[in-house]
Amino acid sequence: VGTGTGSSLWCPNSQEPRLATSRFGGACATRPAARRLRQLQQEAESGLGAIWIPDLAVVRWPVCSEVPAAAELGEMSDLGDWFRSIPLITRYWFASSIAVPLIGKLGLINPAYLVLWPDAFIHRFQIWRPLTGTFYFPVGPGTGFLYLVNLYFLYQYSSRLETGAFDGRPADYMFMLLFNWICIVITGLVMDMQLLMIPLIMSVLYVWAQLNRDMIVSFWFGTRFKACYLPWVILGFNYIIGGSIINELIGNLVGHVYFFLMFKYPMDLGGRNFLTTPQFLYRWLPNRRGGVSGFGVPPASVRRPAEDQQGGGRHNWGQGFRLGDQ
Repeated sequence: VGTGTGSSLWCPNSQEPRLATSRFGGACATRPAARRLRQLQQEAESGLGAIWIPDLAVVRWPVCSEVPAAAELGEMSDLGDWFRSIPLITRYWFASSIAVPLIGKLGLINPAYLVLWPDAFIHRFQIWRPLTGTFYFPVGPGTGFLYLVNLYFLYQYSSRLETGAFDGRPADYMFMLLFNWICIVITGLVMDMQLLMIPLIMSVLYVWAQLNRDMIVSFWFGTRFKACYLPWVILGFNYIIGGSIINELIGNLVGHVYFFLMFKYPMDLGGRNFLTTPQFLYRWLPNRRGGVSGFGVPPASVRRPAEDQQGGGRHNWGQGFRLGDQ
């Protein structure tokens, strides 16, 4: 309750009023306080959240926060809500892909210690290099646009994959990332690759494109095509703006190896399943209810050809049941 002589703000969630001097920065008789009280009167008369009685102000806010401060923090709150809305694994990957290049850009750590150098990793036992080489990218005037484009691809397609085919199964998604990352690290050591960010992003994008191969996607300048062609379109796009296709090509090949061993070979060709998520990942990242499918179930685009082939024989050898009807 605020009056003209001794004012305080009453918070409905608190047992005691807070003195108006803490809000206005001085005694209630000062000019800033008087201007603030007139502002409260105008807000009350316009119905913005205060009830005004002559010489008595009763301010009723829904929470214990001050409206001007909340308005100033609105944009920061929106950014925080967006960041927290990113799926868990993608969120940490996305944040690391911003933090590590920023550390190198600011000179907090020499970028030479962040890239993958086979000699330093093998002979000097600098075992952190495969990890930092995955997150680091030399951001500069000539590479900034390429970095931002691939950062967008990371956020967009990793989020879609984590909330789509791997929804409710974070351990399986983490296993896919670990498998692709190990393959890329081995390739990087053999081919003397120093930066692993783009290959890992492209491997995830390739898996998403194969699991949604019949989806129509839009690219720059309004071009539309099936998702299965997206990795190769991006390969050509990155070649135009970056001048190299080695990283993109390795990422596509690694993504194809994972997709073939996990889906194509065991489900279309009837082979054994060579890839299985370790149990320690399930203990670390337990499955959540509400997932779209169980681990190892092929996507609809993979199941459809096999289903279309059923019933194509010339004879009916008695009663049978389609898989999934029981």
